Amino acid sequence: MATIDIVRQDINPHETTSGIRDDTSSRGVDLEGTIVTATYADGTTETLTWQAYDPYTFGGVTGTDVDMSFGFDWHNLSTSKRLTSLKFDLQPANSVFDTTLDMDDFPIGNSTPSSLNGFPFKLAPEYEDIEGAITATYSGIVNLAGSAAVGDLYTTMEIDFSGLPDGGLLGELRWNSDIDTIKADNDLVPTGVTCFARGTLITTDRGDLPVEDLRPGDKILTQDNGYQTLLLTMNRVMEKRELRKNTSLYPVRICAGALGGGIPKRDLVVSRQHRMVVRSNIAKRMFGDLTVLVAAIRLAKLPRINVEYMIRKVEYFHLIFKNHEIIFAEGAPTESFLINSDTKNTLSTQQRKEFFAIFPEAAENGYCAEPAYAIPPLGGQKRLVQRHRKNERRLLSAQMG
Repeated sequence: MATIDIVRQDINPHETTSGIRDDTSSRGVDLEGTIVTATYADGTTETLTWQAYDPYTFGGVTGTDVDMSFGFDWHNLSTSKRLTSLKFDLQPANSVFDTTLDMDDFPIGNSTPSSLNGFPFKLAPEYEDIEGAITATYSGIVNLAGSAAVGDLYTTMEIDFSGLPDGGLLGELRWNSDIDTIKADNDLVPTGVTCFARGTLITTDRGDLPVEDLRPGDKILTQDNGYQTLLLTMNRVMEKRELRKNTSLYPVRICAGALGGGIPKRDLVVSRQHRMVVRSNIAKRMFGDLTVLVAAIRLAKLPRINVEYMIRKVEYFHLIFKNHEIIFAEGAPTESFLINSDTKNTLSTQQRKEFFAIFPEAAENGYCAEPAYAIPPLGGQKRLVQRHRKNERRLLSAQMG
């Protein structure tokens, strides 16, 4: 019998003012606009947009190697190439995954007011005897405006099939995970950020400069492509009240030397979702790549890497280039702003206008830039960090080839 591991993460927070609609039973047509990303064992991906198939019930997606449909009971999935993960972002569809079976509203129970009865990922009865392990990771935690997130509602689910025999899913599968739709259109707003904190020193052709002093046109040192021109910078201030309201906005502090080899040179403070380079033989054995990118919050299980809950205010900065780049912050290799549906949704209306003027292609639904290095599924990132901790190996323990 397959082992189903359910993981709930408090990253990429979202907020709703109106809550869940009274008829909480969502059908396939309600998911129109959902972004579905399929990742295959050969490293290729497909990003698809969910479509309604009729006015009342069915919807789905069809790609080159994957096909899926849903009406009102089970999701029907078929893949002609070995699938390692399947990610669903419901935010564009104004819907959420409701992952807890509780009929009492918080604080008596564990349900966000108006959500009530839900359940996490499960297999249809005829598939319960398959061998291996499946991990369903929920992120994009959702809170009702004026209240902290309870931990039942999420915008995003990523199903990791890499624990199945032969490292993925090939063929057919039926599954389900409870989905609710928000009462009012455009009322599911992302509040997360992916960026550097004020004061972070970035390596440029003029030496190490504070991130807040950088301007479009500056030349920034990259790991793989020499000096690249900075096209756009954006910033956002998080005050004490906003931090307390959404604790996922508190940054992660990576203390000097915590990544190995004296890196970073000074304490580095980034948002939870900001990805750092991990370069090790462990990564090579797990993912086939010596170098991968891992979210800072995943590293917080390691010594001298912690969430900064005591700060009263933080100012975050985006650094945006033509392509996704690996740059150096406090001497540590880390990512620039990666353009995808999640990060676009963190921008204000004015920032979106400025952003799309420079990157018009990014305005297209489902657009996602190519990452500089592989980004393992969330479950894989967690296991990678666990193995580094168990084996007491540095995150930057391998030399670049």
